[in-house]
Amino acid sequence: MSWENKNLRCHDCKFWWPSAEAAGKEPSRERSILGQCRRHAPPAMVGELPDHARHYPSWATTKRDDWCGEHQHREG
Repeated sequence: MSWENKNLRCHDCKFWWPSAEAAGKEPSRERSILGQCRRHAPPAMVGELPDHARHYPSWATTKRDDWCGEHQHREG
C-alpha cells in the first residue's frame, strides 16, 4: 500500500459516514468534507458542560481525504 495511493481515502471507505456541513444540506460522499469513521466502536469522551462533566460516545471525525491504513472499499 502506497502513501500516495489516492484510492484509499476515507470518502471511499465503507466505514466512513459523511456529515452535513450546513443546515438543510444532505450528507454526501461526493460533497461532504467531514465525516465520521465508524471502523471501531466510539470511545467514551468527556465533555464539559456549564454545571458538570458528562461522558458520551463519539465517533472519530475525519476529513474526506484522510486515511488510516485500515481502508476497506465500499460496495457499489
